[in-house]
Amino acid sequence: MKVFEKVRDWQRFGIVLNNDTLDEARNLGVAMVDFGVASLESIKNRLEESNLSMKDEIIAEINEHITDLINAKEEIEAAETVEELKEAMKNAREVWRDAKVSLQKSIIIGVLDRLETFVEKGEKLEDFVEEKIAEFEEEGKDTTLLENWLDSYREHREMALEKIGEAKEKVLEIETPQQGFEAMKEVREAVKTAVQHTKECVKDLREIIQLINQYGDAEDSEELMQVVEEVVEE
Repeated sequence: MKVFEKVRDWQRFGIVLNNDTLDEARNLGVAMVDFGVASLESIKNRLEESNLSMKDEIIAEINEHITDLINAKEEIEAAETVEELKEAMKNAREVWRDAKVSLQKSIIIGVLDRLETFVEKGEKLEDFVEEKIAEFEEEGKDTTLLENWLDSYREHREMALEKIGEAKEKVLEIETPQQGFEAMKEVREAVKTAVQHTKECVKDLREIIQLINQYGDAEDSEELMQVVEEVVEE
């Protein structure tokens, strides 16, 4: 019978842990820890192949959890009494609980990475608009309004990146579920602020598009839209 089928059966009929079931319980505990280690190894391999920022920090945490689980397994194997086994199993559960925090952190950072990449690509737009401003000035056109909207766009973009960075740092500080619960309030607030600044960037971009169309010609507008597509594409 598979390990998880045994767990389901025990949950259905009630677990009886005594001297008669000590060996069976020990074997089940070892199997569960082995499964946990294999799961962490699999996730670590995926992270190593990913482009996740801060992946080195997350992988280092996972390696620590793997070591802790192996130590917990040794405690389970060495348990000779029911009380020793209960204590060893409790320790293994706590180690696995903390390990899941690292997995959740990698997911959150992955989401933040995607938002950060989107915002960072806005630098292409800034460079393009600065070039156009220089061209329009050479043509004797007043670019004050366009410059103002570009400054606003740049300011909101920088603020968004700053808040995303703050959120990432806060996520990395999490070590336990309780810390995660408390820190996620600050992370959500930082992300909320970053998203708001990103929305403001979009508003600024609309004004910039209108002004480029007004100051430039069809070729300028076409070049602008190409840059915009590069910025917003996945």
